[in-house]
Amino acid sequence: MKRSKKILGCSLGALCAAWAITGVVVRSGAMVEQGRFVPPSDSFAVVDRSGLALRLARADGADRRWARFGEIPSVMVQAILAAEDARFYRHDGVDRRALARAVFDNVMPGRRRSGGSTITQQLVKLVYGRPLGAFSKGAEALRAMSIERAMSKEEILEQYLNRLPYGDGIEGVARACESYFGHSLDTLSLSEAALLASIPRAPSALDPRRNPRRANERRAWVLGRMRALSLIDDRQHREALANEPTIATVSGRPWAAPRFVDRVLAGVRAGTIRRESRSIVRTSLDLTTQRQTETLLRAQWLTMSSRGARNAAAIVVSNATGEVLAYVGAIDAESDGGAIDLLDAERQPGSTLKPFAYELFFERGGTAATMLDDVNVAMTGARGEHFEARDYDNAERGPVSARTALSASLNLAALDVARRVGQEPLANRLRALGFDGVRTGEHHGGALVLGGVGVRGTELAQAYATLARWGTRAPLSFALVGGSVAGERVMHGSHARVAWDVLSDRTARREGFGDSLETLAPGLSFALKTGTSANWRDAWCAVATDRVTVVLWMGDPGGRAMAEVSGFRAAAPAAVRIAAAAHERAQSLGLPVYARRAPEPVTADVCPWSGLRPGVHCLHPVVERFAAGTVPTARCEQHDEHGDWVPPARLRAWAARAQRPGVSRASRAIDATQGALVVREPRDGARWLLDASRGAVRPVFRATLDGAEVRADAWEVDGARIDGDRWTATIGEHTVVAVVGGRRSAPSRVTVEAPSR
Repeated sequence: MKRSKKILGCSLGALCAAWAITGVVVRSGAMVEQGRFVPPSDSFAVVDRSGLALRLARADGADRRWARFGEIPSVMVQAILAAEDARFYRHDGVDRRALARAVFDNVMPGRRRSGGSTITQQLVKLVYGRPLGAFSKGAEALRAMSIERAMSKEEILEQYLNRLPYGDGIEGVARACESYFGHSLDTLSLSEAALLASIPRAPSALDPRRNPRRANERRAWVLGRMRALSLIDDRQHREALANEPTIATVSGRPWAAPRFVDRVLAGVRAGTIRRESRSIVRTSLDLTTQRQTETLLRAQWLTMSSRGARNAAAIVVSNATGEVLAYVGAIDAESDGGAIDLLDAERQPGSTLKPFAYELFFERGGTAATMLDDVNVAMTGARGEHFEARDYDNAERGPVSARTALSASLNLAALDVARRVGQEPLANRLRALGFDGVRTGEHHGGALVLGGVGVRGTELAQAYATLARWGTRAPLSFALVGGSVAGERVMHGSHARVAWDVLSDRTARREGFGDSLETLAPGLSFALKTGTSANWRDAWCAVATDRVTVVLWMGDPGGRAMAEVSGFRAAAPAAVRIAAAAHERAQSLGLPVYARRAPEPVTADVCPWSGLRPGVHCLHPVVERFAAGTVPTARCEQHDEHGDWVPPARLRAWAARAQRPGVSRASRAIDATQGALVVREPRDGARWLLDASRGAVRPVFRATLDGAEVRADAWEVDGARIDGDRWTATIGEHTVVAVVGGRRSAPSRVTVEAPSR
């Protein structure tokens, strides 16, 4: 007896000690980590500028929208209490009566198993999980009682109702209501509330879309519990039972403009794009323009896919605001490169950088009438290698106006422009326009103006929008801006306007390419520039109206060559159609037109051979447009008494080769050595731009005998023989002579210059 009393006393003592310790732990709040109960980020809808959904974005992998307790209808609270914890307001986190009943039910045969967990204990599981194994139930009870001391009953219910699982990543009654019923909590019915209270017990088994019968059986049970607890009356019970909720049809989550939305979400994470509300991020994109762009781009891409164009991309920008109105990162997700953002991938831009070199040339004294040398010039490229550029048709046009050269996208004339403005100033200007991949002029060499650098489609769009604004740069925006952006001045307004005028010249475009493309956008004035990278790898087109700018790329993301797919033939038709549709849409949306400011160009007659005011022997003057204050004052004196043009010394070798009508007969007389032994490379009068700082450059010499190419027995440079047919070029003026079978060619004169800095 004494032993039994001793054991009982020890047990009671241990229980009292445990109870005391429990009280201390509960009162201390040590088991409640307040940070775990901070409402997590809501999921949100990314919408276009009109509110049309582009994508529903989940926060931390969960689809949720946190509802404050006051936003949750009382009928929802009553339903969840009836289903899970009728004595919620009468316990301290652990319902001992329910716990005892659950133990009895679970051990007695024939009894239906029941659980004793309270809503507070279930909240502990939702927040903490069950990391303690066999001791988790005790820790759960302690935490539940601690939570009850730290929070009000309403705060506990708010936490619980917003964390309940509903399957498919959905958390909380707010998003569950929107997902299953297609409306918000504020119109929740009693029958719907009972169904929402049913699902969390087994989200997969009680999913009303997959298992409607089981879900409605559980709903009826919840309604029965609510009636038994007098939470509803008989009439409400009957009506709710009869009113089976209508489940919203699964239409699939919206998935529009995927690469655009990816960039928006990155901006949200970085804090550069803000939510309009807790549940909405409103963007700059116009879904109508997006769909038009996709349709037109896909149609053109399909016609070019058989020629090696394995994907395509396009962007539409509002000139006034910088807002991105359409963004097609890849037209086909299943084709090469379809999983990446091709507008954000560096590609070779071809001739699309030329207008910015010409505009800088205009700022430095050139005009649209200035004559450029469209003749072969050897030079160094980005890696210091020697190369000789060619125009697209392998022709040399000699003297051409800047208007003609830019409209026809002549490579040799563009190199003359780059030489005149200098490589470093050109590189600086391109960086100011937003081309981040441009380094120094020395790094890229003479090839920069021809597209010898990697650029992104987004960068081209911003640069051409800057040109469309006549020189002020507005950053691209993926969020609504709401009005015109003043921007940063990076180009001179008057000269940017002249460059715009040249790119908008339909007559010059038709003369250069045989087509102005104006029939694709009747009545619409637009500027256009195309680009084709080396070996036909990339086809580009930029089109701008006074409202919108479009940049389109087509090619092989893997860098394989296409079958002579040029920017003008492959990219331009779709770009013009997209620009026309986007311009009309922007007008209907009431988007602002940027107030471009620059003096009106003035017109004057000039000589088409010299670019100067016509002289007495100039027979066919043409009308040209100039920025105010840049009309030439000098008169042309480059014609003989017959009106034929007499070329300067640097172009006489070209005149002899070209035999072009209108050139003085004396200047284009065939050299006496033609048909005999002739130095073909370097051509007489050639000018080479070679950067010696890149290391030795060794061009190859070539000769012809009676018009056929022949291997020379020896080569002489400045009177001294060299080894083989390669020569290490040095800065200065040199004469080159070929020796074949004892015969000597006439000397070929070449000038080697360092590129301008």
